[in-house]
Amino acid sequence: MLDLHCHILPATDDGPQNLEESLELARLAHKDGITDIIATPHHHRFLRLYRAEILPRVTALNAELQRAKIAVRVWPGCEIQVSNLELFRADYNAETLCHLGDRRDFSLWEWPWEPRLHPDGEREHVGWLLERGTRPIVAHPERHAFFRDDGARLDALVEAGAWLQITAGSLLGHHGADPQTAGEAMLRRYREVVLATDSHGLKRRSGLSEAYARVEELVGRERADEVKARAASVLAGFSGPEPV
Repeated sequence: MLDLHCHILPATDDGPQNLEESLELARLAHKDGITDIIATPHHHRFLRLYRAEILPRVTALNAELQRAKIAVRVWPGCEIQVSNLELFRADYNAETLCHLGDRRDFSLWEWPWEPRLHPDGEREHVGWLLERGTRPIVAHPERHAFFRDDGARLDALVEAGAWLQITAGSLLGHHGADPQTAGEAMLRRYREVVLATDSHGLKRRSGLSEAYARVEELVGRERADEVKARAASVLAGFSGPEPV
């Protein structure tokens, strides 16, 4: 399985604070059946992590994973919070942002948690990205009250071409009743869904295999396989470091 949203880089954001914790998180992921993880450190107003900083950290972690004989590959990426579209577009055009797999095909896009910081023209921005060959994936919409309360807003983003990333822990009830109910409803309503753990360390992680089993309970085996295949397509055609 591919986990396309995971804060696994050590001492980088609010994920693992040391290498040992990162390695243990990778071990647990491997036991769960995950072979590939996209590292998605935060990029927001208070922590601006660009690809020039992320790429060497990913390379270093992969070297440590091989040294520890943990059969998981880590790929570069970022969870980009967008509150200023002008700044985002300037960074995008300058090619300083780290999209998923460090390729422009897919970009993980987080909405600010405070609605007052939301940019205008978000639907149009989805179109702007698609015109340039990038499909935005909206991170954990089921955990945002403004998406739960305004279904038309999420409809508009999906209709414009965005995908939705539902968090494994939400479907398993780890984030409370509202995100669980919303995650289940979004899974039933939209085809354009992928799953990821959004793990932040040993105390905040969820089993991806358990979440796919829950998807199968909710919407059937065929749909669960479809969701898994859509996630895998994010790295389709990539070549990278060989697992140990």
